[in-house]
Amino acid sequence: MVALPPPAQPTIDAIWRAREAEAAADPRSAYEGYGIAAAALGSSCDRQLWLTLRWASPPEIPTGRQLRIYERGNLEERRVLEDLARAGIEISREQERFALAGGWLRGKLDGVGRGFFEAPKAEHVIEIKSMKAADWRAVQKHGLMRSKPEHWHQLHIGMAALGIARGMYICVNKDDEQLLVERIRLDVEEANRQEARVERLVAEHEAPLKIAENAGRPPCRFCRHQRLCFEAAMPRRHCRTCLHFAFGRDGNGHCARFDEPRSPQRQHEGAQCPAHLYLPALVPGEQIDADPEAETVTYRMQSGSVWIDGAAEEPA
Repeated sequence: MVALPPPAQPTIDAIWRAREAEAAADPRSAYEGYGIAAAALGSSCDRQLWLTLRWASPPEIPTGRQLRIYERGNLEERRVLEDLARAGIEISREQERFALAGGWLRGKLDGVGRGFFEAPKAEHVIEIKSMKAADWRAVQKHGLMRSKPEHWHQLHIGMAALGIARGMYICVNKDDEQLLVERIRLDVEEANRQEARVERLVAEHEAPLKIAENAGRPPCRFCRHQRLCFEAAMPRRHCRTCLHFAFGRDGNGHCARFDEPRSPQRQHEGAQCPAHLYLPALVPGEQIDADPEAETVTYRMQSGSVWIDGAAEEPA
């Protein structure tokens, strides 16, 4: 028996479209993150982080439903901070951004609090999340680091950036409003290791190896770079995918070809640059020649065809 299609919901569809249009009109939506988000350190795949830093794949455009989920998360943060204040916790430094590794490891903390009953004198960095009941129970049973490593790293790097040795993770069960807290201690060695990891990826011109050979398995299954790793797709064209580009600090870079600085905004303009040449590590083929005078690089693509980057023709 053929399944019936879901009933039409034109009003709901209109809500999603309106949210998406509103988000698209926001000037801040035109640019991507400068560096690597602290939460991304929860991934074990260096290649994923490197490709994200290089803006290699198209940016993720949230649906209207996803935008509403993000909004709900922001509302929960405000509610929990108000609850903490009601309980006598002194809250300071709300929604403060932080950066390490020359500005390439970035994040935002929800707040800093003092007066928690578990340790009244200690200052804590606060991270607030809301989630469905199954995920909430997993955090309760297995702990933050095991069940939500991305949240653990987000909180931990915030602690390292602010020089605060204690963190308070507060988790809201969206199904029944239960609250769960977990305190963590700053591990200086781990923070240094993760900062060095990002610094290494910023300096790296070769793509780290894939950590899986099957695109259908985690962590590749839902990775937005899947087509680059498994389908021989070409990366996007802009300054960060060009071999002439060098990373600087705080999202800025430098073009060696024209000896000019490149702000994060100008880095997108590399899509129209006549001197753009793809970083060889991003091309799904083998480099077989290069002509410095003609400013071309020749590749044998995986299909067996030959493509000359810098020539008039489009990639194979």
